[in-house]
Amino acid sequence: MSGESLLSGFRVLDLSTSMGAFCGKVLADLGMDVIKVEPPSGDDLRTEPPFAKGQANREGSLRFAYFNSGKRGITLDLARETGRNLLLDLVEKADVVIDSHEPGYLEDLGIGYGEMVARRPRLVLVSISGFGQDGPYRDYLAPDLVANGMGGLLFISGDPTMTPCVPPGGQTYVYTSLYSAFGTLLALWQREDKGLGAHIDASVQASMALHEHVAFTWSSENRLMKRAGSQHQHVAPANLFPCKDGWISFFATQRHWPIFLDMWEGHPTELDAPELLVNLNRRAAADWLNPMVASYTSQYGKEELSVLLQKHGLPALPVNSPRDFMEDPHIVERGFFGTVSHPVLGSFSQPGVPFLLDGERRGPRPAPMLGQHNAEVLGGELGLSEEDMGVLAAEGVI
Repeated sequence: MSGESLLSGFRVLDLSTSMGAFCGKVLADLGMDVIKVEPPSGDDLRTEPPFAKGQANREGSLRFAYFNSGKRGITLDLARETGRNLLLDLVEKADVVIDSHEPGYLEDLGIGYGEMVARRPRLVLVSISGFGQDGPYRDYLAPDLVANGMGGLLFISGDPTMTPCVPPGGQTYVYTSLYSAFGTLLALWQREDKGLGAHIDASVQASMALHEHVAFTWSSENRLMKRAGSQHQHVAPANLFPCKDGWISFFATQRHWPIFLDMWEGHPTELDAPELLVNLNRRAAADWLNPMVASYTSQYGKEELSVLLQKHGLPALPVNSPRDFMEDPHIVERGFFGTVSHPVLGSFSQPGVPFLLDGERRGPRPAPMLGQHNAEVLGGELGLSEEDMGVLAAEGVI
């Protein structure tokens, strides 16, 4: 079975904002036919930088291009009755609908879950929001910064001597989208088994609370985890260490520690203390131990030291820049990047799916231009004529 056919035959209508866009991308990467439904003015994500070649236009957002790669694209004004009716017509042919507007948005428009399942009883609706579809925080706004804070992960992120540090890259939305995609697959499996649709209610706050073991450590032991920068919470040396030309990430457990000392000729004799064989004892001594390890690593280049440590079975590798990663011979050999051709952005390299299926990797595909597939979907599948489409365009419905 190839990546092209893994989940082909499933249809997804993606009404999401940036909060849920990655959920649709994951499902598209798995082979589903994902149709991005945007307002005629375009998804707000099209206005977010960075922009290709510095040109701030609705086809130039690299964030939109990545999070919507592999999808088809249509436009519908859901504030108009005609737009809503067309959406419900499409729902009849869909397996999944993804929505990440504020709770109650679709219901207020008269196209909520009840109206959808009346048209498509086996439908899976995925509702992604900051805090869930009910509860005291239901209507609270949750941009990435806020969601990071409310989920608990932000509390332990960053240097312990400074204020918490926001993890880069909008991780809250990506993490929640992954859980939502996982829930979608389970709901579709249930549907195949029992013939039932489902309404998935995904919360960004709850998803982030599952990240690492921050909430669980408190709920099980009333023990508060604290910020430790890049230092691992329970093991040392397990940190980023300087090299002549950058940084190396090095993780030495109880099993690795004596191997490291054996290969480190001339290491300080105090590191041979028997009590340092225990992970927690080394972690308690990290402020004293790490500078000594850094004095060793700083004598090498990051690639040179990585090869040396890995040769001895020690987990250590360079901290890659994006360029380092893309040019890494391992990444190149496994064909992780593919070439995408976009009518406006041109040809560029983009990551494919992060797994191989039967030795093959599904290559990346471009994001749709605004309304690119209106004729294909609204005309070809719903039977609207060119004249119908022209009228709808003139009225601002598409």
